[in-house]
Amino acid sequence: MQVFAQGKVCPDAKGSKTNPRPLNRTATKIMRIMKLTVLLLTVAFLQVNANGYSQTITYSGKNVPLEKIFTVIKEQAGFGFIYFDEQLEGAKKVTINVKNATVENVLAICMKDQPYDYTIKAKTIFIINRQKKETADIKVSAEQQKGKRINISGRVTGEQGEPVAGATITVKGTDVATSTNDKGVFYLNDVDEDAVLVVTYISYQVQEVALRGRSNLDVKLKIGGNDLDEAMVVAYNTTSKRMNTGAVSVVKAEQIQTLPNRSFDRSLQGLVPGLLVTPGNGQPGAGVSNFVLRGIATAASTEGASIARNPLIVIDGVPVSQEVTQLYTDGNIRPISNPLAQLNPSDIATITVLKDASAVALYGARASNGVILVTTKKGKGKTTINFRHQTDFASRIKPKYDVLNQNQYLELLFETYRNSGYSNEDSIRSELYKIYPYQVYNSGDTSFYPAANWDDAIYRNNATTISNELSISGGTENTNYYLNLEYTKQDGIVKGSGFDRKSFRFNFENQLAKWFKAGTNTALSYSIQNYAGPARNSLYMGLLARMSPLVPVRLNDGNYYMNYREDGADIANPAASAEYNTNRNRSFRGLSKVYGEINFLKAFSFTSTLGIDYMQSEIKEKGDPRLFHSSNSGVQPGSANAGIIEELDGRTSNMINNNILRFKSFFNRKHTLDLLVGQEAQILSRKNLSVAVNGLQFPYYDEISSPGVKELRRGGSSFKETLLSYFGQANYAFDGKYFLSGSIRRDGSSRFGEDRKFGTYWSMGAGWIVTQESFMKNLPFLNFLKLRGSIGEAGNAAAIDAYTRFDRLNVGNYMGGISISSGRTPGNPDIQWENTFTWDAGVEGRLWKERIGFTLDFYKRKTNKLVYLTELAQSTGYVEVLSNIGKMENRGVELSVSVDVVKSSSIVWNIRGNWSTNMNKLTEASVPLQTLSKVVNKVGEPFNSFYMVRWAGVDPADGMPQWLDSLGKITKTYNFLRDRVLVGKPQPDGFGSVSTSFSYRNFELSAMFYYQYGYQIYLDENRTLINDGSSPFINQSTAALDRWQKPGDNAAAPKRTLNNFSGLQQSTRFLVDGDHIRFQNLSIAYTVPKGLTNGIGLNFVRIYVQGNNIALWSKYDGNDPANINADGNAEFAYPNQKSFSVGVNVNF
Repeated sequence: MQVFAQGKVCPDAKGSKTNPRPLNRTATKIMRIMKLTVLLLTVAFLQVNANGYSQTITYSGKNVPLEKIFTVIKEQAGFGFIYFDEQLEGAKKVTINVKNATVENVLAICMKDQPYDYTIKAKTIFIINRQKKETADIKVSAEQQKGKRINISGRVTGEQGEPVAGATITVKGTDVATSTNDKGVFYLNDVDEDAVLVVTYISYQVQEVALRGRSNLDVKLKIGGNDLDEAMVVAYNTTSKRMNTGAVSVVKAEQIQTLPNRSFDRSLQGLVPGLLVTPGNGQPGAGVSNFVLRGIATAASTEGASIARNPLIVIDGVPVSQEVTQLYTDGNIRPISNPLAQLNPSDIATITVLKDASAVALYGARASNGVILVTTKKGKGKTTINFRHQTDFASRIKPKYDVLNQNQYLELLFETYRNSGYSNEDSIRSELYKIYPYQVYNSGDTSFYPAANWDDAIYRNNATTISNELSISGGTENTNYYLNLEYTKQDGIVKGSGFDRKSFRFNFENQLAKWFKAGTNTALSYSIQNYAGPARNSLYMGLLARMSPLVPVRLNDGNYYMNYREDGADIANPAASAEYNTNRNRSFRGLSKVYGEINFLKAFSFTSTLGIDYMQSEIKEKGDPRLFHSSNSGVQPGSANAGIIEELDGRTSNMINNNILRFKSFFNRKHTLDLLVGQEAQILSRKNLSVAVNGLQFPYYDEISSPGVKELRRGGSSFKETLLSYFGQANYAFDGKYFLSGSIRRDGSSRFGEDRKFGTYWSMGAGWIVTQESFMKNLPFLNFLKLRGSIGEAGNAAAIDAYTRFDRLNVGNYMGGISISSGRTPGNPDIQWENTFTWDAGVEGRLWKERIGFTLDFYKRKTNKLVYLTELAQSTGYVEVLSNIGKMENRGVELSVSVDVVKSSSIVWNIRGNWSTNMNKLTEASVPLQTLSKVVNKVGEPFNSFYMVRWAGVDPADGMPQWLDSLGKITKTYNFLRDRVLVGKPQPDGFGSVSTSFSYRNFELSAMFYYQYGYQIYLDENRTLINDGSSPFINQSTAALDRWQKPGDNAAAPKRTLNNFSGLQQSTRFLVDGDHIRFQNLSIAYTVPKGLTNGIGLNFVRIYVQGNNIALWSKYDGNDPANINADGNAEFAYPNQKSFSVGVNVNF
């Protein structure tokens, strides 16, 4: 027997052939004991001294003895060998040339034509003789017919040669199974030599391997195959669609990576059943989209860019802030920047949307609106370098508002004055000359300036976005890494607006030891957002639509007409504002986590993670002293106090630490148990400091230290809040077809009063793969059918803020001293969490060789302890208070279907579709309806419904506006409280998408259509654009031409008179259907054949063109039905855009 230990060869205790001395029986027993002792000690010694050796082999030799190869493996990798002398007498010499090869690969080469097999136990390699099959013309027994029993060892790797840990190896037709260790190695004993092994692992294709007498295997898995086994990130864990008991949707990187959205939240529209995404604002880098997942489940206000309805967003395990950067001006909150726009969508690998209790309950008090898990990319295999360039060209979806030209404008203006008792048009024109500039050609010959082309003065016809990024990724057996550098420059369609972002990401993980790994996921970004200005200096489409056609952009001398009057107010020329004013937000964001994982006792692991999300914003607004500015109201341009600079510095820090102990075991061949317990602590702090000065004398010096400025106002705020949590989860699977899950979490938040700080949340779920049952085997068309269900409860702490439980005081200056007064809202230490109980039942299926797939979910959600701002009696000294006021319910259905129409080697065509419907209603309110009138709610009806007086048109006899009273009778008296009824709702009855993709060889084509139906939009902007004379100098929509002029006219608009506000009362006059179908995107791509790219050192080249927001079909006559706020109002928002893109993706 030969034992290699530290390079020495020890002779066998039996002696060599040159000295075959016999031993007596006692000596033989002693020598056997000694041999066994030496063997065990040597193996142990090898393990102790194996550390520090390389795990790869580099060697070249021609016709070298097999023993030489063993020596090389021992010296370079630290493996020991055990075999008998006579075994190697028949060994063939070996020719080999390897570089950085694994030990298994070297052995496979050396043993290819040898009469040997081998097994590896830890760091020791056992050489055994390969048994030859004997043939004879004799009758064998039934036991012999079963074949010889052998012991098997093997290694499972991925496409890049990386070890696959946790893969399941089953002997086909039996219950015998095992799994691979962290090196991808497995062992099976006493297996028939002609058996077939079935190898499965999440995200890889199932592979069957016939043994054919082999005792050592090297199995290489391919990515893809059945998506039921793809890895899916869930709360604090991973699973697969097959084993999951919750309602979960997954969006992959390729679905969003090339879309022109700078923020991933806008890319989710239409991709996730049950998730309603409304972008709201098209300004580059602007606010977070409005999310509603499975219906509204909170009564919290949406004012001030509140994200109380939005799902919790978790990136690589770190909950991130969605709080929009805001500036406080004139007592109003103005949302400016979207914090999610600082994250590069190209870094995303998958987005997992958790919907039901089984999926979300482990996030407890933050999960009642659902959870969105974002997982960023990792590297694997050999190092690859990828470069991507994309250029987008954007323009408005609707070219412009249909407004009056100069003649039409003057016609309506004169008519309004005549209807109000003014008969002398010359006097009216003289008044207009006092307001608007005019040209004097000669004495007594004057005229207004020709109508200006304000459209070209304010908007870009093709706003350009250029994005470049470079990524490097790769990995080895123990390490993986991903590095990405990105720069994006986006011009807004409104001049003066835009968004620049520079981002960096580095993800790294290393297996430092067999039992320990550590890593980090770090993203840094720096962005500059130039946004449209505040209030009346706004560059939004609304200002352009209202602009009188008598106002010129520039005077005859070429200079801007700097300021003008509109509806009694002073307005700065928006084109001049875009050029001379500054509205800028510089933002830095750092999102990082570091983690370590210890594996012990085979089935246990412990993970500790520290994460931080840090944001810093520096907002600056400068108003040129030559222009009016709303923040410097009452100050004339050019005066001593003209010109203003306002700055705000904001910092937000969110630190989180969690510690999780996991147990995972596969036992008795059919049972899988996965347990975890964890603790989490989070600290959120925010600090803001603002200052405003006026008297800016040097418009090109925009610092608050500019000479001559005077302090106008200053402010600041800071707060800190904490969250402490404990949680646990259990998942059990039996025989690969029955699944149970349960979770519990207890959260404590500093937002609540002493007796209300803690809440407990839980879930239970179950799944059953019906097609695994024997009684389903006679249905060959049904490949997969799974039933699942869940119940549980989650909470919503976002409905209140850090100050809700405290009384508030207003502190200010008065008469040179300090004034202190109570605020509008008293504290409420008794307020409780909003809690949502959910049940869900789902069916998942695959039909006809999995060419058709579907998922169907039914759910019901009940939210109680709704948090709402209710009015107080004046005698209390306060105006309103946050309270728990009632209950709400959502019921709905979600369906998604996929069909592989054609699936061949050269042609692949599939169609995907999803549809969602939800019915929402307020089921209980503990306060009278009157106190809910602010957001128009009523028990038994959808929350935030439109309750309005019904518009009955115009009386043909006198041109007066008419409404319907509560009995349905026509009246000319408007009574809001008496006559309002339910007339619509801003949440749709249904929405979804239909998409298709087609590929033929190197060509790809994909398209998606998105739709919504069964909801209404209130066109608040029409109260300005069809104002019936209440604001006569504001330009009007061409729809205002359809007005009453004489008795008998059947007109849409009433008689125009000065100060006529009656027709503008809130009613169904401007309530319109929002139903629409949108051609969301179209993409055409071509992949250059490898035969052309390999010759120039490129692995992959893909060229593509695409369009987004290509077309819109709707009766809606506003700008875009997605340009609305969370309550369904259209109010002159920055327009959404359609875009066309060209790009290239190159892999080196």
